[in-house]
Amino acid sequence: MDNGRVTVMAAEAFIAHAPPPPRIDEHAYVVGLPWDDFRAYMRWAWKPGQHIAMIGPTGEGKTTFASGLLGLRHWVLALDPKGEDDTLTASGFERVAHLPADSFDLGYRLRHWTECRQWDHIHNRIAAGRPVRIIIGGPARTDEQDTANQALMRRTFSYAREAGGWTVYVDEFELISSPRMFGQGKFVERMLISARRDGTSVVTSFQAPAWVSRHATRQARFAVIWPTGDRDMIRNVARSMGREWRELAAAVDELPPYHVCVVPRGKTGGPFICTSAPALN
Repeated sequence: MDNGRVTVMAAEAFIAHAPPPPRIDEHAYVVGLPWDDFRAYMRWAWKPGQHIAMIGPTGEGKTTFASGLLGLRHWVLALDPKGEDDTLTASGFERVAHLPADSFDLGYRLRHWTECRQWDHIHNRIAAGRPVRIIIGGPARTDEQDTANQALMRRTFSYAREAGGWTVYVDEFELISSPRMFGQGKFVERMLISARRDGTSVVTSFQAPAWVSRHATRQARFAVIWPTGDRDMIRNVARSMGREWRELAAAVDELPPYHVCVVPRGKTGGPFICTSAPALN
């Protein structure tokens, strides 16, 4: 531990040996995988330092889908700018409203005893190789609380970049990146561009590529698209991911209800994958 922080080792160091991924037809342009098979595939295909971009309308299950993916990673920081995410809480995430200070001297510990003890427990779990999944964000009902959350989000990006090895979930990316709201777009961009060498992955969630930084899709190893008839959006995603947009449009058009299309990067990255996440209990 250094100044109240733990340098997180490469995430795969503590992941138990997993069974081989399901075999898929690499020459097909789209394949369907049941949810458990898809997670088994992503455990193998989604490496630390690689990013995922999820694009779809509000209320269509992006957080539920993300919860299943984030469950593949040992150490997760999920940003909740509105302070009211119940989906991740229901799946076992621990909420924190403070980050470790640069110094945990006696005076600081006396003033912030509860927060220090919470992070002591978190760091101990990391050191023992146990999973840690955290939601960052406090109440957001007043201007003062918004200002405090804005500073907290900025410190979270700095903490994750310094520690390395975390998977950072940026929900409501439009809200977090907008200069009129949280104004954290440049911090997310820095992490998207530079985090690979530290084994840090970023999972972003937003409604349309035109509303957020182009790096969200251009730096992604996988994009996940919910059903849409918006051809401009499909073109933007296909262009960013190095895929042929008409093939992607055909795959999206054929999606069954409640399913998504997972887009690996590049024409040699593999087929589009159709899957569906079950509802959280």
